[in-house]
Amino acid sequence: MLTVTADRLRTIGHRIFTSAGTPSDIANHVVDSLVETTLLGHDSHGVIRIPSYVAAIKQGQLLPAAQPAITRETATTALVDGNLAFGQIAATFATDLAIAKARAAHLAAASILRCNHIGRLGEYAERAARAGMLSMIVFGAFGAGGAAPFGGAGRVLGTNPFAFGVPSSGSHGPMIADFATTTVAEGKLRVARAKKKPVPQGWIVDKQGNPTTNVEDYYSGGSLLPFGGHKGYALSMVAAALGGSLATGGIPGPDLPGVRGTFVLVINPEGFRPFQEFAASADALFETVKAAPPASGSSEVLIPGEPERRERAKRLAEGVPVPEETWNQLEVVAAELGVSSTCMFAL
Repeated sequence: MLTVTADRLRTIGHRIFTSAGTPSDIANHVVDSLVETTLLGHDSHGVIRIPSYVAAIKQGQLLPAAQPAITRETATTALVDGNLAFGQIAATFATDLAIAKARAAHLAAASILRCNHIGRLGEYAERAARAGMLSMIVFGAFGAGGAAPFGGAGRVLGTNPFAFGVPSSGSHGPMIADFATTTVAEGKLRVARAKKKPVPQGWIVDKQGNPTTNVEDYYSGGSLLPFGGHKGYALSMVAAALGGSLATGGIPGPDLPGVRGTFVLVINPEGFRPFQEFAASADALFETVKAAPPASGSSEVLIPGEPERRERAKRLAEGVPVPEETWNQLEVVAAELGVSSTCMFAL
């Protein structure tokens, strides 16, 4: 395991992406998102994604200079074409659009089609929370993906994550809840694979549907499992309807192996009560929960989002841990793009 500063990771990511044809401002946006996600401790959605993004650019699945555009719009809704841009660019555009509409109409939603991987969903929930809005962010896919349905075998659903953001005016907010409807996100398997470690029971099955802890079984045709059995599966189906069916309206088939999209819902508390009244109640919620006595083996109760903020402070102070396999992949991608490794990778 290597330890690298956040600034160094930003420099590496920026040089790689610009060398792959990404305009500098877009590269900055995407790299800032990936590095921030890594700082928060969500390595599965952080800089480990750089090689796969570059591969998508080479395959024409990601257009590095593209920008999203509105294709249909009302006072409270918008359908956004991601135009195969970086997912972070499309999701930020849609979130800001929904926030602006919610300021005027108190409730707004946006869907994104032709959207690449958007990274950590909590990023956009937090963006809305910082603007004083509640939010729900959903990515949904069906027909292709990495997850099996409850009681089935085979990849027919995505990891279909949800994120929720709740603003407050106190020291414990905003609250950011972000989770896949599978036991873990696929990126967690990438991290285990990079570390050459087995995964816990209950994460995956092999291509025959048998439980396994060998991460390579997943990459040989296995599937992720829904968390909580039928409950996670039901949430996954909701995500597929909101993110997939609502955004794209596509039907899986030979010409469309999978349907996927992103859904953003933003709620302005001012539509219900003055923001300060809402924020005071949200603060009371957080304080009430944190006042609960800790269970055996736990030192305190944390609000969703607090562990990430603490991890961020730690990694900024001590450096960011990067698996050697991830570092090697960055070196390979940089070399393929003709990026000099002298100043970037010398340890």
